[in-house]
Amino acid sequence: MSELLNKQKKLSLLIVEDSEEDYTKLIRLLRKQGFEYPIYHCVDGDNALDFVFQTGEYSPEVAPRPTLILIDLNLPGTDGREVI
Repeated sequence: MSELLNKQKKLSLLIVEDSEEDYTKLIRLLRKQGFEYPIYHCVDGDNALDFVFQTGEYSPEVAPRPTLILIDLNLPGTDGREVI
């Protein structure tokens, strides 16, 4: 992972997770490991799709295309499997 981080200057991460507790734990772990790039958060599949396709409330200025997406497969509504 460190090779990827060194090669890319404009990395960003989208985390799609409905559990605030799980999201907070993941953020702490990433920061502890030195991940200092922008991290965005969506709480459901519909919100994540809007973010990725830059629609709805997410303009390109607000929602840059993420380099990596971590998604919970068991989301309420449109779940992670449907999003993928």
